[in-house]
Amino acid sequence: MDTRNFILAICMSALSTNVMAQSSFPTFEWGGRIQADATAFDNDKFSYNAGTEIRRGRLFVGGDLSSRWEWRIQYDFAPDDPELKDGYIRYNASENSRITIGNFKQFSSLEEITSSNHITFTERSLLNALVTSRRTGIGYQRWGENYNFAASTYTHGANNKVRGDGVASRFVYRPEIGGADTLFHLGINVARETPGGDRLRLRARPESHQDDHRIVNTGNIEGVDSYNKLGFESAFVNGRFSAQAEYVRQNLDRELGPDLSFDGYYAYVSYFLTNDTRPYSSSNAAFDRVRPSNSGGAWELAARVSHLDLNNVDIQGGSIDTFSIGANYYMTNDLRFVLNYVMADSDDFAGDDDPNTWVFRIRWTF
Repeated sequence: MDTRNFILAICMSALSTNVMAQSSFPTFEWGGRIQADATAFDNDKFSYNAGTEIRRGRLFVGGDLSSRWEWRIQYDFAPDDPELKDGYIRYNASENSRITIGNFKQFSSLEEITSSNHITFTERSLLNALVTSRRTGIGYQRWGENYNFAASTYTHGANNKVRGDGVASRFVYRPEIGGADTLFHLGINVARETPGGDRLRLRARPESHQDDHRIVNTGNIEGVDSYNKLGFESAFVNGRFSAQAEYVRQNLDRELGPDLSFDGYYAYVSYFLTNDTRPYSSSNAAFDRVRPSNSGGAWELAARVSHLDLNNVDIQGGSIDTFSIGANYYMTNDLRFVLNYVMADSDDFAGDDDPNTWVFRIRWTF
């Protein structure tokens, strides 16, 4: 039985054992998202292909099996990379703790855990190349008014596109400063993983998805026994203003050749021209959906710097810096328009390729 069928079997088993728990259960819901992009490049050394694409086209089904059990299955039908995203059951042990079993996002960086519906820019930063996303495993979360703790152990992704085993944990502290409209988020996340086939590859696009070219790319690094990741998170929100930054360092232990280390970071600020703010989920320790405060919608401006260095010892995958500016118009809770301009600057190992990119996105959730 492959991983996807195994997850579906777990969900159906939980459904059958809980269907008679209470007369009001199980419940059922469905929905999805469509993110449509139009991209234009000011090419430099490499000829990037402009055009349009469905960046994400997802459908999900889920619901409550009982007062404590829930389930969710989400599949992305985007033409570029159709795959299962979520497939899990979750036990809510109390009002502020839960256990998740199946394929789900591991507890890594703030930007990764924040849904693609709610990130400030069209794409996550360069740092995301060093971050673990969805894997099949089991995870525990507990949170309070000013903290969040999460830990998990996991294996391959449900689609087997990513293989390997690992453990991860994340701790977030939110000290009380300012008033009710002020948030201060400080976090640390750590992970230790063993890659499938003793092989690892790190690479990244220049914060745009339309063209498949990876501007920095280590190629396959052979003989990797294990690797550790350490990340630091920070975010600050005060009314209309917000700032967010992260740093991640990845250390590789190799059987063949000397050990390696790569790192990356980003920092950005955003400001709402309207009387709106960035919502925050205490249970996920991540940012949530912007809900405009008036019928005219919400306007947000943002700027970000980002860096990724994949050069170390005998691996010269390239180093890149980007500077991005963006504008968001949240017309309603479900309809959002995004415009980004990304300027990239890479080193000689990345071909000294410095494209500039316009990206326009329409995001609709239902």
